[in-house]
Amino acid sequence: MKVGLKDLQSLTRQLYLKLEYPEAQAETILEVLSYAHRRGNFQSLIQEVAVGSPRFNAQRDIVMEKETSLSCLLDAGGNIGICALHLAADLLVSKAKMSGFAIVGIHNSSPPGTGPAGYYAEKIAREGFIGIVFCGSSKMVAPSGSSERAFGSNPIAIGIPTGREPMVLDMATSAMPVFKVAEALIKGEMLPPNVGYDADGVPTQAPKKILVSGALMTFDRGPKSSGLALMFELFANALTGGCLPGDPDNQNWGNLAFAIDPDLLVGREAFVKNVDRTIAYIKGLKRTDPARDIRLPGELSFIRSEQAIATQELEIDEHLFRAYRERIL
Repeated sequence: MKVGLKDLQSLTRQLYLKLEYPEAQAETILEVLSYAHRRGNFQSLIQEVAVGSPRFNAQRDIVMEKETSLSCLLDAGGNIGICALHLAADLLVSKAKMSGFAIVGIHNSSPPGTGPAGYYAEKIAREGFIGIVFCGSSKMVAPSGSSERAFGSNPIAIGIPTGREPMVLDMATSAMPVFKVAEALIKGEMLPPNVGYDADGVPTQAPKKILVSGALMTFDRGPKSSGLALMFELFANALTGGCLPGDPDNQNWGNLAFAIDPDLLVGREAFVKNVDRTIAYIKGLKRTDPARDIRLPGELSFIRSEQAIATQELEIDEHLFRAYRERIL
């Protein structure tokens, strides 16, 4: 069904105010989630319908635990990951403008997490920097050779400045994002093969068996994606003080982000020209299907967002939207 962009924004604002988030935090959350919604990512709606969104339960304000000219470590104090990483992105840009490079780590951020990692990578890239973002999450993914949960879905996003809009890669290392598994459960659908295991380690297409006591596979079920998942786990959590595999506390989610100024190497102008030349070359290659364009990372999501802004409408599953609205009203 078609839903007005402002209607969904209004409902989302109502939800987080109802959950007693401070108004300033609710507006930050709305900004990030609206970015996701315009791109067809309705993770926040699925979260609310499936299990409910957590109430505001921060122990304290976000504090700077450690700082250098190039880095800072934030204790999120139990605040939602969206607000912690939003602050981190601003700090990164400020430090990178001074030094050409910056790194920010976060620990003690809480569910439901950071929203789309691509938002922050794009935010950094729009300032002319290369942005790299690692996001910790609940342990739902089995490493290669096991069927037990060890890793989060561990999204990574990379934002690259170009001569036009930033190019943004935003992906998880799991075979499917957790919210897509939950969406299938809500809709009563089975999953594709080779997505996850049940509690006995048997591959299953039943979303409930994966979510309740099973595990997701990594994206190619092999050692390469499992290795990436492990490395991203270490970046997001081991380097920041977040929750490690096997820890009893699964609410202390870590996040890590970098900002790199191309002026440290070839220069910003030369880098952008190199990126644009690379993009033009890739776009000009012979297509395997003449009717289909060669797409860049994040390109379809950007097109979808621009269409949503132009029409002020979103296409959302009717049952999901109605259930979301009922939860709020």
